[in-house]
Formats: sequence, C-alpha cells, structure tokens
Amino acid sequence: MNLFTSITEESFYYLIRDYGFSEPVDTDGSWKTTFSYVSDQLEIEIELNYRDMDTFIFLRCLEDKQEEPSARMQLEEIIDTEPVKSNGNQTTIEEFEEAIIKKAALLKQNLHQIMKQKEKIFS
Repeated sequence: MNLFTSITEESFYYLIRDYGFSEPVDTDGSWKTTFSYVSDQLEIEIELNYRDMDTFIFLRCLEDKQEEPSARMQLEEIIDTEPVKSNGNQTTIEEFEEAIIKKAALLKQNLHQIMKQKEKIFS
C-alpha cells in the first residue's frame, strides 16, 4: 500500500463508517489509481491522477428502478462550484496529500444533501 492509498482510505473512511458504503475496491492504472465505494444508492469513485497530481471525485446513482446506472458526474459539477486545479507536475507530494484530504472534506460536507436530492441530480 502506498502513501496516497493510505491517505485516501483514511480520509474517505467516513463513507463506510457513517454511510454504509462498501470497502473500497482499488484499481491501479498506468497514471492513476481509482477507489470505488458502493452503497445501494450511489457509487463514488475517487481518482488519484498521478500525471496531473490531482484528485477527482465522481458519483453515479445506482437505483434499482433504473435499467442502466446514471452517467457519472464530478462532485464539483453536482455542487455547482469551480474545481480546484492542481499545479500539475509542479505540485509537491505534500500539496497532493492535502488535496486528497480537502476533497474528502468537500464530499463529506455535501454528501447528505446529494443523497437527499439524488433523483433530481442524476435525472
């Protein structure tokens, strides 16, 4: 387990503890690692992009009545705020770690409201 994986799992642990999401399934790619958390209502994908040294959070509605899962949406799009961009390859390891923690806090701050309005958001 690398440092970024550890920080990500620790920062997003509230999804499991407070909201009943599954343990994350992590997938390594050539330039990214993704962590997928699933509940009966939502799938949340955390993407650590090592090329851009940036963190992205995508959500998708998983309703039983839907034939297909909804399209995934970026957190900032859902909460209607401008995404914070990294400095790309100028980003330090400490800044990247801090960005993971800040994105976790942003999701935590908005998740309850997103879950309450998921039909409206993902329709």
